Amino acid sequence: MRILKKYDIQQRERENGTKSFWDFFFTGYDKGTFFIYQLKPELKDALEECGLTDNIKPISIQRAYLFAWNPNNWHQWTDPKNVPYIEDNVEELKNTGKVTLMWSCRSHKSIRPGDRAFLVRLGSIPRGIMASGKVVSEPFLSPHWSGVDKDVPRVLIEFDVLLNPDKDPILTLDNLDSGNLVNQNWTPQSSGISIKSEIVDELEEEWFEFLKTQDIRYNPFLEAADATKTFIEGAATQVTQTRYERNTQARKECLKHYGYSCMVCDFNFEKYYGNIGYQFIHVHHLTQVSDKKQEYKVNPIEDLRPVCPNCHAMLHKDNPPLTIEELKTQLKSN
Repeated sequence: MRILKKYDIQQRERENGTKSFWDFFFTGYDKGTFFIYQLKPELKDALEECGLTDNIKPISIQRAYLFAWNPNNWHQWTDPKNVPYIEDNVEELKNTGKVTLMWSCRSHKSIRPGDRAFLVRLGSIPRGIMASGKVVSEPFLSPHWSGVDKDVPRVLIEFDVLLNPDKDPILTLDNLDSGNLVNQNWTPQSSGISIKSEIVDELEEEWFEFLKTQDIRYNPFLEAADATKTFIEGAATQVTQTRYERNTQARKECLKHYGYSCMVCDFNFEKYYGNIGYQFIHVHHLTQVSDKKQEYKVNPIEDLRPVCPNCHAMLHKDNPPLTIEELKTQLKSN
């Protein structure tokens, strides 16, 4: 009401004289079985001017579930003679872009096709997130893996990422011990528990950043610049490059200090696009990681800066990359 009074906003009337919905507050788009409403940037600016944005945080309406695998209980997945065998599953994912597996599910009364799925490895070290995908079936009953005479509820999961912890790095539990992620139980006694809705976006961001920066055999999210193998055009010569890890926690600390506006052009995705741009930004290394030739400790305040994708690309247009000040000078001169 404070905003309505401040800006003298009147509710529109329809032709039949009835009051219309407050649609000028929102924009939205269809997402399958539901419609997503987002606050318009104009309203967000008004809320900020009135000092009403301190407690506003975008939330995810994507439901997500945490499934579990403990090799101490079900070691057959790592046995080449067994079906399914994890390496065969990884190979299928590499060749087709997906692999569908059956998994037990505690939350069988609420889970539905289309819900997000994450798989955590428990028991043996390393422990952590090793796969992601989506649920593609309604729950159904199937015999327990132990062979005991009982059925358990299961679902089919179509995985888009599957890592073999014996051969690939996984997102360890240590990486899930920060921010709002600490509020989730990552070591459940049962498979298929609900992931708290308020942390789903943060988990997706952590998982995506992890995948972008890791040397994984099959990685659909690996950035082109980080490819582990390239081919020279016109020749059959394969060139193997050295990969240098990027620390996801350092990125978080950098953005906590500098915020989410580009240090070159001051562009802020959330201010321009609304909630869909919330906390979206690239992070630029002032000193190229590959120049270090070895592992080194990143200082997130001294070594990193937030930049938009366009400015990030322009910084790397030359070799060595331009400095942020050099690109700002070029931008101002045009």
